[in-house]
Amino acid sequence: MRKIIFFVWVIAFVAQMAWAQEKIEAPVWNVGDQWVFTQGMNTGVIEADRNGYVVKLGNQSVVFDKSTLNRTFVLRGKMREVYRGSQRKLFDFPFVIGKNWKDKYATQLKAEDTLVYHRSVVPSLGDETMVFENYKVLGWEEVEVEAGRFKAIKMEYKREWDSPQGGMKEGTAWYWYSPEVKNMVKVQHEKNQMWIKENDWELISFHLNQ
Repeated sequence: MRKIIFFVWVIAFVAQMAWAQEKIEAPVWNVGDQWVFTQGMNTGVIEADRNGYVVKLGNQSVVFDKSTLNRTFVLRGKMREVYRGSQRKLFDFPFVIGKNWKDKYATQLKAEDTLVYHRSVVPSLGDETMVFENYKVLGWEEVEVEAGRFKAIKMEYKREWDSPQGGMKEGTAWYWYSPEVKNMVKVQHEKNQMWIKENDWELISFHLNQ
């Protein structure tokens, strides 16, 4: 009996190790793939070629690199502008447990951003600040959202930026990516001033063209 239990334990351990080391490549998206999220976030693939995908993100059309799903361009009519905003490397495939990567971008302070500062120290509107992003693949989890229950990769996302008061401001969020869905299915934000304008969301429904 003990031998059987030990044998089962060994199989489970080996399977778990293989699962942890599994490399997840970028999914293949097709024109017509659609994802609907809470907070009114609707996403859909409207074009695809050998280099990438044009994806409708809310009121923006963004080009995603095919091998990494990094955001490369924003479409302004027929013109392409280099994508310089936040979460340019939210995906950065392939995924392996423990993988981490970084990115950064410059942004200008807007009126609503002053809410995160003490009234005694408010920077001038239009001042540029650098925002630093850190990503890490944590592991696999089962996650349940409105669209169903999925095996998903949990990712940690940290955003830091230079504070006019001195020092760095930091906030953490967690994303769950489902290979079955070919997209993120959920995000949760740490409750602090960094995310004062951000909302948690989850997948409501999706449609994948084969």
